Formats: sequence, C-alpha cells, structure tokens
Amino acid sequence: MATARLSVTVMTHPARSAMASGLVALLGGEVTVVTDPEPGGAPNPLRTSVEAWAAFEEGATHHLVLQDDVVPSEDLLTVARAAAVRFPRSAVAFYANWDGPDGSAVRLGALAGAGWVEAIDEIYTPTLALMLPVEHAARFSEEARPIVPKRREDDAVMLDYLERHHVPVVVSIPNLIEHQGTESIAGNSAERWRSACSHRNLGVPGSDVLDGLNAVPHYREGATYALVLEGERAGRRVWRRTPWRRAEQALGVDAARVDSSWGAWSRRDQAARYVEGAIGPAAARELWAAAYLIGLASERLRPGGWTPDDKVRSAALSTLGVGGLIPVVKWHELEEARFVMHHLAMAGADHGASAAADATA
Repeated sequence: MATARLSVTVMTHPARSAMASGLVALLGGEVTVVTDPEPGGAPNPLRTSVEAWAAFEEGATHHLVLQDDVVPSEDLLTVARAAAVRFPRSAVAFYANWDGPDGSAVRLGALAGAGWVEAIDEIYTPTLALMLPVEHAARFSEEARPIVPKRREDDAVMLDYLERHHVPVVVSIPNLIEHQGTESIAGNSAERWRSACSHRNLGVPGSDVLDGLNAVPHYREGATYALVLEGERAGRRVWRRTPWRRAEQALGVDAARVDSSWGAWSRRDQAARYVEGAIGPAAARELWAAAYLIGLASERLRPGGWTPDDKVRSAALSTLGVGGLIPVVKWHELEEARFVMHHLAMAGADHGASAAADATA
C-alpha cells in the first residue's frame, strides 16, 4: 500500500499570533508557524503564502497549509493523510465558501452521497486549508515569489498555478474546517461573511468522488443560476453563469414544474410566509428553485450504491439560504430566519429528488 508523510504549516501575521498558537494547540503534533515576513507592509496574503508553501518538512510527500483563522475538525489531519494516499497527485481542499461555486458543487456531492467533489471555481482555489504534493508546494512558492509585488490574492494565484500545471483539485464533503469570521488581514471582511458550506464535525469523508459536472445549480445574492460548463480555453475550464430559467435544457428541468411545486408547498406550509417576509417573495422562490434543482441533479448524478448521509445532506442545505443571501440581507435578519430557510431548502430538495425518481420510474 502506498504511504504518505504529511507536513503542516500555519500561516499568520504577528497581530494574530494568539490565533495561530491556538490553532497549533488544536492540531497537536509537529506544526510549523510561518509569519508574514513584512508585517508592517501593505496587506498581502500571497507574501506569507509563498513562505508557508516552502516550509515543508524534509521527507514529506504532501504539505498542508492552514490560515490562522480556521477551526479544524478533530479528524482533519487523519483525513489529510488518507487523502494524500487517495489523491497523490491532486490538490486537496478541506473548505469551500458557502456562497461560492465550489460550495455549490459540495452541496451536489453531499446530496449524491459522495465524500469528495471536483472543484469548479474559475476565480480562486480555496486556500484556507489546502494540501499539495510537496513538488507542487515547492514549485508554487518558486513561481509565485517573483509576482508578490504585483499580486496579493494567494487563492487566485494558486488557481492559476494549478491550472497551468494541470493539477486537479478535490474538495472534502463535509468541509473539515470552519472559518472563524474574524477581521480579515487582507481586507475581505467588508465583502461578505465567509463560512464553510458544510461543517459540523460530521465525521470523515467517504472515498467516492463526484466528478464530470457540467451544470451546477448556484444560489447567490438571492437569485438562482446554472453554472454551465462550456468547455476549455487555454487549459482552463469555462463556466457560464446564467439565470436558471434560461438553462432548462442544461439542467434537464421544466421550470413550470418547479413553480408548481413551490406553489403547492407554499400554500400548505406556513414556513413559506415566514421566509417570504424575512428575505422577500422573489428570493424565497429562488431559494426553493435552488434546493429543488440540487435535489434533482444529485438524484440523477448518484451512481448505484451511493447513499447520502442524512446529517451531511442536512448540513449542506442549512447553509444554502444564509450563504446565498449575504450581503444582500443583513446578518441579524438571516440569523433569525436561518432555521426556517433550512426547512424550506430541505423540502425543496426532497421535491427535486422525487421529480428525478418519478422520471426514471
């Protein structure tokens, strides 16, 4: 059996050294802490990232870099070592934002019963907790170092690197870290609240990988879209984002049936009125559509023998509404409506899965 040796680095800034120390204590074992080499300079995560990726231990086969503002699952390092054997030549991410394309792919995988899903984001690779084979850790550091004065987004530069070198990326289901939501050194806090798509210490991912995605339902800022794969350009996959009603063929759905299911459910369940009052009727209907489409697609994508874990499925759907409405709805309003939006999303996904099952019966 193949073996793997993992080294682990936490990247931080002197202003957050206490957070880094706390994370090291949670991880246990041998963990290297790498601090921003120019802490008084302009915020630049890439500057610290190139040092962190170069800090792998001699003899390691894989290197895991964590940012300081994460909370790891107790199983993270165990899963990372197993993933290094399972995906020896891949980049492995243990986190996906709840409002990003990779988060939407994770939800599809969670409902299909997968333990891993291929990443689909065209803008960045999630780097809050990312593992690379050491040869790519070293090469990324070498290639990215000269562009530090010109670039600052370590996640976007990482995507460029991985695509240039044809390194596949897989994301764990469930996510094995959570973002603390603290003030961002990079200045990202003003953009949106960042949290994991699916994280509740839900156990370890299974071995099955959901790949070959070509149409992914995506709920963002109160609207539902289809992310449709159009092909590749210069070695990079090209995804087109379009309102879901304009992508019925790609999604394999009849919009009238989705509307009908919402009408029937909303008339008999008082949660519909509550959600409409909290986020608006249009956003509520779009949330239902997103959940329905995820349920439909995951049912069709699930190979024989795959069985979704009910807790993982529920956790993935619990973030659909709140993640897809930040920052268009205030956080305190979302927090109040979160439980009921989860209820709506579960119902919508059940209707979509039933529609898929009926079509194949």
